[in-house]
Amino acid sequence: MEKDKEQLIEAYFAGELSAEAQQQLEWLLAHDTAFEEEFRFEKEIRDAVIYNERQQLKARFRMLDKQAAKPTRKLATWWYAAASILVLIGVAWFFFDRQPTVDSEKLYAQYMEPYPNVVAPRVRGSLEVDQVMAEALANYDKQAYAEAAALFEQLYKEAPSNHAALYLAVCRLLLDQPEQAIRLLENEDWADTQVSLPVIDWYLGLAYLKAGDEGQARQYISQVAASGSDLAPRAEELAEKLEVLE
Repeated sequence: MEKDKEQLIEAYFAGELSAEAQQQLEWLLAHDTAFEEEFRFEKEIRDAVIYNERQQLKARFRMLDKQAAKPTRKLATWWYAAASILVLIGVAWFFFDRQPTVDSEKLYAQYMEPYPNVVAPRVRGSLEVDQVMAEALANYDKQAYAEAAALFEQLYKEAPSNHAALYLAVCRLLLDQPEQAIRLLENEDWADTQVSLPVIDWYLGLAYLKAGDEGQARQYISQVAASGSDLAPRAEELAEKLEVLE
């Protein structure tokens, strides 16, 4: 394929197409069979890599939550997870190492994922509290974040808990309210909790990135990168991109 067509495809996936280039791309997709096949092939590869990255990130969150509740784990399981992460990063790097530098908004969009639902409401003497948590999580799972946020906020006021604070902060972040997410995450006491501290630092870093404070974002993401947790490789990758962020 001609070099200018390859550059056109790369510009599309980098989000840098001009209106004129977009028209050219659409024309080629409609009239150039070879170009259309190459474009579809590239898109399928990238979609697969992004999907696998997101699935791996969700798995790491779940492992971190289990680690906080049960600090001791079998060494073989740890090595299996680490090897899987390294393979995934290698594949992702192979396909994306030639991409141009992106801004903070694009980095945020690339790395932001909702914290998975790892909470099963348990009876704590208040059936109403459990019902509110169950309803909040149901809305959260179906991406109705405004409704979920209202319920998590009610729950956090009536029966404060770390999980309520975390899910509320993530909802605020997904609703483009990073300042509120930052206040929640920084004001909550996470010292004695089942939520892994690298998870908190990860979302604080993303919240500051969303808010446009790249210096604070680097600080928190670097802490995650140095934590030795399952999120560390992902954070190290983001930290490197933040260092060269224009």
